[in-house]
Amino acid sequence: MGPLTQPAVRVYGAKRTFMMQGKLGATVALDSLLPRPHLYALGVAEGLHGELLVWDGAGALTRTAANQRTTTRSAAHSKAALLVASQVPRWQAVPLPAAVRSYPALEKLVARHAARLGLDTTRALPFRLEGRAVAVRWHVMEWPRPAAEHTMQNHKQYAVQGRFANQPVEVLGFFSRQHQTIFTHHTTFVHMHVRPAGQAFAAHVDSLHFAPGTATLYLPR
Repeated sequence: MGPLTQPAVRVYGAKRTFMMQGKLGATVALDSLLPRPHLYALGVAEGLHGELLVWDGAGALTRTAANQRTTTRSAAHSKAALLVASQVPRWQAVPLPAAVRSYPALEKLVARHAARLGLDTTRALPFRLEGRAVAVRWHVMEWPRPAAEHTMQNHKQYAVQGRFANQPVEVLGFFSRQHQTIFTHHTTFVHMHVRPAGQAFAAHVDSLHFAPGTATLYLPR
């Protein structure tokens, strides 16, 4: 497959809008996107009230309660402050024989295998990562009501953090060298959300570790 046929990536909103300007309002309603076939998307809900993950058209919104426990429901009627989305009818599997221990290591793997398969790595592209993780650390945002003033310094103060250990997980990510502070952090080229394999859940990936030979990378076919 040549680069002209790879799925388009659409971005609604920007991290820097809420990280630097404190603007937390909605930029897109998911019910306007979910009818599109084979939709994959990730983001954060309006007001930073929960994390969003769409997996092959099935959307999940995960939020946290006062007791710090997470709850997940359908995202069909949710709105997003930030959303990155792409329609991917088919994926191709790339087994990863080496360990995956960090964002930088994964960035290099995605870029290398995407280029080898004829994908255009100068454009944003979606990817999936599946396997039994040694550990995945994650967080779910839940900005307080009434909202405090949002800053880069207090962003994670209102996030509930968790960890998946020694269990099968599914990760959806988007890679881009052109979208730092838009849908990736300024120090990385990827943005990823995770769920336990086959389950409705959505959380932002803070760190991940897969042992050698336990993970498969999926790229658009």
